[in-house]
Order: sequence, then C-alpha cells, then structure tokens
Amino acid sequence: MRLPDSYMYQSHDGEIGMYDPQIYLHKSIVMQRLLDAVCRGYVRHTAGVVPAHKAPRLAEKFAQCYSVHRNANQRAYARRKGQANARLFILVNSEAPTQLLWWLLATEGEGAVHGLERLRHARNARGRVRVGDDYELIRRTRRRDKGGGAVWSWRMTRECYSQWRERIIQASRRSVSTEINRAVRSLYRTPGYSGVRDQVGKLIALARSEWRRRHGNADALMLAPKLGYVDRLPDSTVLLSDWCRGMSDT
Repeated sequence: MRLPDSYMYQSHDGEIGMYDPQIYLHKSIVMQRLLDAVCRGYVRHTAGVVPAHKAPRLAEKFAQCYSVHRNANQRAYARRKGQANARLFILVNSEAPTQLLWWLLATEGEGAVHGLERLRHARNARGRVRVGDDYELIRRTRRRDKGGGAVWSWRMTRECYSQWRERIIQASRRSVSTEINRAVRSLYRTPGYSGVRDQVGKLIALARSEWRRRHGNADALMLAPKLGYVDRLPDSTVLLSDWCRGMSDT
C-alpha cells in the first residue's frame, strides 16, 4: 500500500514533516493509555473506525489540524499558553483486521479541535470514553482504606454486563459444569481495573449462587482464590506505515 502524498503535513510553526504514529496491537494496552490521558486532562473526545487505506489520511488530517504530533515539551508549552492539546490513539481492530479503531482526545483550551469536532465530555454519563461495546471509563469513589477520593477506572458497559449475567444464568442450567467454568475462566481474564473487578466479583457471586440453587452446592465450580489486578503494561505498537505495508502484502 503506497502512502498518499497528503501524508506529508505542515505544522502550525511551518515545519514540513510526516506524521507516522504508533498504533496499538492490543486492547488492554490502549485502554491503559486512554486512562492515562483522561487522568491528565484529556477529557474531551471523539472516536471512530477507519479502513486501512484511509488511515494515513486521517492521521495526516489530525496532525495538520490539531497538532496530535506534538511531543511532551511542545504540549507543555501549548498548555502554558492556554492552547488545547490533542492526542490520537489507534488500535488494530481484532474483529475486522482491515480496519483500525481510533480515539481523538483533547484538553480544554483554545484550539481548532473544539470547533471542528463534535467532542463529548468524559465526565458526562452519555459521553464516556468507550472501547467498543465492552468497556467505558467512569469516575468512581475509592474506598477510604484505599486512599479515598474519586478516581478514573474502566468498567463493563451495561450491555456487556447484562450479557455476562445471561451467559452465567444459562450456563448454570446445564447438567454439567463445563460451560459455567468456561465462563468463569473468561471472567478472570477481563482487565483487572477496580470498576471491572467489582463487576466480576458480583458475577462470580451470581455464578456460585445460581449453580448452588440448581445443583445443591458449588463444588463443581473452578474459582480462583482472588481476582487479579491490572499490571502496568509496556507498549506493543507498530508504525502505521509499516502496518499499512503489511496489509498490502496479505
């Protein structure tokens, strides 16, 4: 796949260059980076899906219009001047490998991104940052013994949580424990953010009670002693240009 000529951009300071962003290969990592960005004030956002052949042009547009190519020092300078900063996050779509998922996040401040894009606010219930239909970023109150205060965390969306409940209830009706234990193992593999952990704990309790109600005890369930926490994950990325070339070879 040949990169289009418009992949070249001119930044606001007149510099000519090429914006070739790193794209993420794993959902768990991009979730962590999105959380980091929102915690740092990137609370305005929009998102979408882009076909592989249009991804370079999208990246070029965001670099030229919103300066998503800025480095840390440039972003700090813009912030001191009251300007908005914008960040672009791109993820390979595991369900449709010829497409990319993208998120454009911005800080408050003066900038074209606020006028040209229909940005939602991460603090609004209807404007939360979402990863597909599975997870959404929320503000939640931390337990006092954990330091208290409000923190950002991921949790399952209402749709996702309802699907898990239905899966557990249906699996509990089976005469053998194969399906319910498969569901439990999948639950333990969900990202260990505090919001998700609370939901997983409730779903595991549901699995235990539903199985016990129908089968007399929960001895057949293969339950872990505790829920896992999410670790700090290293980047696993590839340059957009390399990914596009790889797509053209397949």
